[in-house]
Amino acid sequence: MKSILLALGILFSGLSHATLIQLDTERSDYKIGETIVVTLSVSDFTETLSGFWAEIFYSSSAISLLDWHFGEGFDDGFGSSPFADHDASSGALYLEEYADFFADESILAGLQGSSFVLATFSFLATETGNILLSFNPEKFGALNFANDFIDVNTADLNFTVSAVEVPVPTTALLMFAGMALLLRRKQLNK
Repeated sequence: MKSILLALGILFSGLSHATLIQLDTERSDYKIGETIVVTLSVSDFTETLSGFWAEIFYSSSAISLLDWHFGEGFDDGFGSSPFADHDASSGALYLEEYADFFADESILAGLQGSSFVLATFSFLATETGNILLSFNPEKFGALNFANDFIDVNTADLNFTVSAVEVPVPTTALLMFAGMALLLRRKQLNK
């Protein structure tokens, strides 16, 4: 009986394995005016992927989308089918990309390895605060090479944007020192 329960536990633990699509940056702290490069990557998959789709929400009042580029994990040398839609007013970026119908699975498997970048995009930090980039829970997923849906989990991204610290200019310090000397001299001459 114990061996049957152990076998069932092992079977179901293998079934609960899910692919992870996540957002990541190089740092967790940025200053206003800096460019924030975000990577959208996939990992923990057990078979060759043939496509993905994801909608990402961001605060359009705090960061401004500059550009995006798709990765190379779905292009076997004969192209892929990428699509993007951006709504700056609501802070939504929708991305999807699919391998060509006649793509070579062995080439894609070599490109994908155990994890790969789906897309890279950049934002300009325009306002201070804690920034959240999150996935639309209704619009994300991935397909294996047989075009079957696979289990996918997502990992949102948080980072902080702070104000730029402006150092006191040396010229201002010299000006105040000069004014203090003039006032001192005026007082001594009286």
